[in-house]
Amino acid sequence: MSATIEISIPDKLVELLGTDADSLSHQAIEALVAQAYRASRITHAQAGEILGLDRWQTDEFLNGEHAHRPGETEEFASDISRLRHLQK
Repeated sequence: MSATIEISIPDKLVELLGTDADSLSHQAIEALVAQAYRASRITHAQAGEILGLDRWQTDEFLNGEHAHRPGETEEFASDISRLRHLQK
């Protein structure tokens, strides 16, 4: 199921983006997904499902959009530290 939302975008913005309506629609969906992920409104898996991406493509997309959750970097560093400690 999907919702249809109609928005008006200034011609100047469309011109500056240099894109067509279909591309602009996809870019808007990507921007919404990235923002929803940053805000912890959707999961990594949900982001990938919405965009039709596998796990690795989703990682690449979210990294490319700098879509990181607050504390995510610190949590990852802590996990790495714990794993290294377990190897000893």
